Order: sequence, then C-alpha cells, then structure tokens
Amino acid sequence: MKDNKDIGHVTGGAASIVDDEISGVKKGEPMTVEKAIEGVNPNYDIFGNPTYKTNCQAGVAIFEARLRGYDIEVNVPYGGDLKDKLAQRPNIAFIDPVTGKIPEFTKIKAKNEFDCINYLDQTVQKGERYLFAFDWIHQRAGHIVTVTKDSNNNLIFYDPQNKHIYENAEILGKIKYQFKWSEEQEPPKILRVDDKEFNKEVFNQISKPTKKK
Repeated sequence: MKDNKDIGHVTGGAASIVDDEISGVKKGEPMTVEKAIEGVNPNYDIFGNPTYKTNCQAGVAIFEARLRGYDIEVNVPYGGDLKDKLAQRPNIAFIDPVTGKIPEFTKIKAKNEFDCINYLDQTVQKGERYLFAFDWIHQRAGHIVTVTKDSNNNLIFYDPQNKHIYENAEILGKIKYQFKWSEEQEPPKILRVDDKEFNKEVFNQISKPTKKK
C-alpha cells in the first residue's frame, strides 16, 4: 500500500475551491491512501450484495473526495436513475472550475496495451490523478478506476470498489482495445480529476457520512 506521496498532492490548486461540506460532512484533513480507499465501499463482498459490486462509478468519485478530507462512503442505493446516468457518464460528478461545466473524458486511441501504457505514461504526471474507464476483455462489462503515478514515476491504478491496487500497469492487459466505437462499447478513456471541483448535486446522492464503528 502506498502513502500520500505516491498519489499526488491532495490540497491546493483549483481542486480545493469547493464547498466545505458534502452530504452533511465537513471537510477535514486530507486522508492517506490507505484510509481513503479502505472506507469508500465498506460493504463490498465478492459473494455478497451485488449492489456493492456495481458501484465503481461512485467509488472513484468518493475516493477522490476522501483523499481531500471528506469522511464519506458510497451511499447504496442512490437516487433513482442516477446510477445509470453515472455509469454512462462518471464525469458528471465533477465540475471544471475554469469553465464551470462538466468536464469531458479523453478517448485513448490505443490498439493494444503497449500503446495505452505509452499514452498514459506520457499523459499522467506525478501529482495528478485521473479516472480511467474501460471495458473488460471477454466480458460485456465496463469498469472505472483511478490512475496516477507513484513516487518512482510508475503508473499505479487504484480500484476503490474492492480496494485492489494494480501496479506495473498489469490491468492494461485485461481490457479491450480493438472494437467498433459505439455508444455501447467505447475505447478506454481518461479524465483528470485532482484539479476539478465536486458536483454537489451528484455527490449528495451518491455519498453518505462514514458509519462510525
């Protein structure tokens, strides 16, 4: 498990210009990655309630908020058809502080994992965090994780849904690259979020205060 220096700065910049309360929780001190990822989806169980195994789109957003000091966890179930909307467009949880609009993903035109590694290695800089969305190979299912660089400038992928960490870009050998681009199947895509504000309208539905033990 990596510490905060491996996931980039969690304070400062435009990302800190947000309301100081989400789901009734005041912003506190930034969390270590261990604490942040541990509390995102505490009811996840591979053999348990399927609802907690299909909430990755909320998990990555909550992970980012916890890194910045909001002691919240995924709220299940959340808001009517919001889950489907967020699954299709996870970017609606964020707002670009420069434009005031929802930021858009960048599609990665990679033919294979090596192309993708090169793209991410050149794009993701130390201190930055991105959402990384993709479809699993041999499955009709998509997923989304957080990608950044560790203290050695290596790509590292955090999966807040199940607390798994992919190092050495191993995850890139498990996703789809070559297929027709359509509404149902898109290429891998990324969105930088450490410099974005939170869309409170979305966050107040997908999150709740962390349940104290």
